Amino acid sequence: MSEEDNKTLREQERQSEPRVRPAWRALVQDFEPLWFTECMNAGIIAILLHQLPYQFPGLGILSIIAFMIDFLFFIVFSLTMLTRFALYTRQAYWEITDNVQQLAQMACWTIAWLTLAALVNLIVSQAGWGGHAFTIVGYVMWWFGAAWSILTLLFVFIIIIRRQKGEAEGGQLPPMILLPIVSIATTATTGGLIACYSAGISARMAVPVIIVSFLYVGIGMFMATFMYTLLLHKLLTTGFPAPMQIASMFLFVGPMGQSAAALQLLASAASTYGRFGGYSQGIFLQASAATPLNAACVLLALLLTGMATVWAFLALFAMLEKAFNKNLSWSPTWNSIIFPLGTLTTSTLQLSIEMDSPAWRTITTALVIILVIMFFINLGFTTWNIIQGKLLIVKENPRVEEKSE
Repeated sequence: MSEEDNKTLREQERQSEPRVRPAWRALVQDFEPLWFTECMNAGIIAILLHQLPYQFPGLGILSIIAFMIDFLFFIVFSLTMLTRFALYTRQAYWEITDNVQQLAQMACWTIAWLTLAALVNLIVSQAGWGGHAFTIVGYVMWWFGAAWSILTLLFVFIIIIRRQKGEAEGGQLPPMILLPIVSIATTATTGGLIACYSAGISARMAVPVIIVSFLYVGIGMFMATFMYTLLLHKLLTTGFPAPMQIASMFLFVGPMGQSAAALQLLASAASTYGRFGGYSQGIFLQASAATPLNAACVLLALLLTGMATVWAFLALFAMLEKAFNKNLSWSPTWNSIIFPLGTLTTSTLQLSIEMDSPAWRTITTALVIILVIMFFINLGFTTWNIIQGKLLIVKENPRVEEKSE
């Protein structure tokens, strides 16, 4: 079927749409992959609370609560998204692939899955009732997520190339295009977490994860560099995004922060946790190679953390400028603030471990507090907009309005 035939068919389907829909239909038909950022945010907070340098009684329980929020959100949102594709297959496919932002946001589903894989190994496998069986569960989840993330990256960019969607938003790609790259880097970071902290994981299991994760770091870093060139050019020629999209500026932090965290975790798994020594094959997979690898990865992580920090301050300035000019208001894109800053926090957390540095520990703790506050701010605004019928369940069908216009 040609593209013209598809457009004709979609127009016919739109003409048959009711103007006002039941709540369940509004929820399913309009459900966007952006909602998986709620899972991502809860997941990164759970990981950071679990690993926070300054632990106190009850912090572990808070980490488990965040983990359960991540898990429940993921189940509900996944079922809703699958129901949308089951009931509105053609419509859902074309509405997502015709919109560059929604297309890129499909990576949020993958990232949410990967945070769960990391938490299964960090929390469940370490619990007295969990153990090595859940290490296997998280391990399998990670390999599935690794395949999912690379397929998502390829799918997004193939669709953009085939349909020439690079002309979106005034001739340039939106910052959301970084999300598939963040999912690649997240695969590497969760691989490092699994290789370091899984209960009873052997070198034979850990080393393949480490090697593939290093490959993913390379993909993420180089793809991010290419995209940064295009996105920075857009900023220099057209200025900051519109007020409703200004929070998406924080997505610039994600690839650098996540790559920095991944490098440190993978090097730590190879050296500190002795995975290379336990594997002991060839020239590279030896304990003697792990120590210089660790030093090199920490150095590169410092460089990437510096760049991520610059992006964070640039995004903060953009939001403060909009606030000063009274153009700033909450929108669902504010959910894109937490996870990117969480990746930077993960990097500073690892630097505090590698350097045994009180300064890095203090910075990490301050960032975690900011992330938790931001999570509750977003939760409050989201709940209020849902209650008012402006978000998630909007009974007025926007497709009918579009047809009328």
